Amino acid sequence: MIPKLILLQVTAHLLADYLLQPQRWSNLKRQKVVTVHHIYHAMVVFACSFILSFDVQFWSAALAITILHFGTDVLKSYLQIQAKRANKTINYFFYDQLMHLLILTTISVLYLNFCPQSYYLNIPYNVVLIVFGFVLLSKPTNICMKNIFMVFKIETPIDDTEHEITNEKSLPNAGKLIGIMERYLVFSLILVSQYAAVGLIIAAKSILRYKSSYKNEYILVGTLLSFGIATMLGVFAASIL
Repeated sequence: MIPKLILLQVTAHLLADYLLQPQRWSNLKRQKVVTVHHIYHAMVVFACSFILSFDVQFWSAALAITILHFGTDVLKSYLQIQAKRANKTINYFFYDQLMHLLILTTISVLYLNFCPQSYYLNIPYNVVLIVFGFVLLSKPTNICMKNIFMVFKIETPIDDTEHEITNEKSLPNAGKLIGIMERYLVFSLILVSQYAAVGLIIAAKSILRYKSSYKNEYILVGTLLSFGIATMLGVFAASIL
């Protein structure tokens, strides 16, 4: 029961932080320690946490998650502003996400140990795991990959032909969609044990070649990272299902 509730709450977190939070909110939250957008986002966090618990008694735990999430976001905004004033570039993404995961896990465990449950919809664990996988492999993975590139200082290549910087910020939506769809395919194929088909997808992607060796390396790193995340998640899910 504990793993299912944690997965549900992590899925709620992914929805609230990535899929339901406009980029505009995220940008504005970096400019001031506390903004109205922090409050808007907190309301979304509460709604997702409560609804995806599928438990009418979970409102108090959802409220605790929301308050701690709000405090973590405020702290992150404060640190980002201080780093900017000091002309420092510090990536708080992974610290921030680790803090959220610790909060979700702790409150979920405490709730199941000390509070009575009253489920109005008992969803099978297998369904929860698969939904979690597809949510994680969408926009959250795109943003995670972007931050991994930043941590390892992998700069995006310049297209000498079109003189355009093709980085994660300015990639067209088609490029992001291709990444999401290839991860979905890999995840789905691994769940049905079609590993050979996964190899074919990787081989098809490797056909792409560019004049710039740096650009080829950049695409290769992105492809391996994208496929690696989808593969590890697929193998993990398949071992449980």
